[in-house]
Amino acid sequence: MIECLREADVFEAIAFGRWPADADAELRGHVAHCPVCRDLVTVAAALQSDRQALVGAAQPPTAGVVWWRAAVRTRAEATRTAMQPITMWHRVVAACVAVVAAVLSRDLWQWGRAADVLASFGGQRAALVLVGLVAALVLAPLALYFTLADD
Repeated sequence: MIECLREADVFEAIAFGRWPADADAELRGHVAHCPVCRDLVTVAAALQSDRQALVGAAQPPTAGVVWWRAAVRTRAEATRTAMQPITMWHRVVAACVAVVAAVLSRDLWQWGRAADVLASFGGQRAALVLVGLVAALVLAPLALYFTLADD
């Protein structure tokens, strides 16, 4: 026999915790003689006892901890949402600074190549322009990195 008509009744008694103490005598007598239901009792009872042991061993967090975690998550999400426009403007400003630095670097390079411009500046001013150019080339990537870095 592969199936039994009383199999659902036996399973229901086990699932609702009525097996074997609160099950009716007829059902207990049926399980004693039916191999399908006897196997069902063996397997389902073992699974039910494992489930009860795991439920008893579970240590869910207290309501206060759950509330605190939810509040922290809500604040973090609100902060992230509020920072989105600011972050976008930081990126726009960083791109503008990069473009201005590139244009100024190109112009300073062209000015530096012209001998008459260097002569009109004098040696000391040409050195200041060169130092400014190098500083801009070094500091612009650092400014971009700190502006675009997400903490």
